[in-house]
Amino acid sequence: MSSVRFGIWLLLICAIGYCFTSAEVEIFQLQQELAKKYGSDIDFYKFLKLPNLQGSTAKEITKNFRKLSKKYHPDKNSKFKKLYGRLNIATQVLSNENTRQTYDYYLKHGFPDYDFSKGGFFFKRVQPKTWFVLFFVYISASIIHYVLLKTQAQGQRKRIQFFIDQVKSQDDSHGLGEKNLTFQQYAEDEPKQITVRYGDVFLKEEEDVETPISVDTIPEPSVLETLFFRLPWILIKPCVKPFLNDKRQEKQEKQGKSENSKKIGKINAEVQGDKPKKGSTPKSNQKILPNGKVLTARKKK
Repeated sequence: MSSVRFGIWLLLICAIGYCFTSAEVEIFQLQQELAKKYGSDIDFYKFLKLPNLQGSTAKEITKNFRKLSKKYHPDKNSKFKKLYGRLNIATQVLSNENTRQTYDYYLKHGFPDYDFSKGGFFFKRVQPKTWFVLFFVYISASIIHYVLLKTQAQGQRKRIQFFIDQVKSQDDSHGLGEKNLTFQQYAEDEPKQITVRYGDVFLKEEEDVETPISVDTIPEPSVLETLFFRLPWILIKPCVKPFLNDKRQEKQEKQGKSENSKKIGKINAEVQGDKPKKGSTPKSNQKILPNGKVLTARKKK
């Protein structure tokens, strides 16, 4: 189960690269506010009233902002406070080369929509390339998970084999007899009884039960245990679990009814065993009633 959790965390870490950054969210919020106020055709270049629009340089954008700030600074008129803040954010985005490239990308390919119930900004239509990338990440994480499962199983086998070799080295019968040993890994641990019998190693449990110690007890990891199959089952299990529980409960009820019917049948058989058999004559002081019961008359004193 720990390996499955590790695989899920690995997938989530890989998916983080496809989440929106804080700079992108700030761009989306401002673009949405401008679209509501000025229409869907507005963009940062038009909002800043740049003469060359997308052909403007960083210096021209900064110079244009100084010009606009003289007119719309909040110190001159408090009603321009929100407008001045939007002009400042748009200028910072377009004057920086990295954020400007990000804005130009979304301006060309489209901005996401916003829905609070869906956790923020999202795209209505996901491009095929996005689905391919997500599927590739999912497959890659599943392959890595399978490799980790194999590595973990191999490590456990090596530890068990090392322990078996250490125990056999204490067997002075050289695999031809039986040797009882005591194993204690740490001082505070309870000693465990180990038996080497004809080359095989056993752990003595309670009530003289012996459990074989072998590398074969570690199963080979299956592809069905990987993230590719386990993650869908983890997501579907809460929905399917009530139906499985209902079926189990129905099965248990059927078993309970069958057991009860057997008990009732047994009781009836015992009761009917006291009744006289057909064709037999009752004793003189007994009378058979129509319902099958036997009435015994008391003798007069």
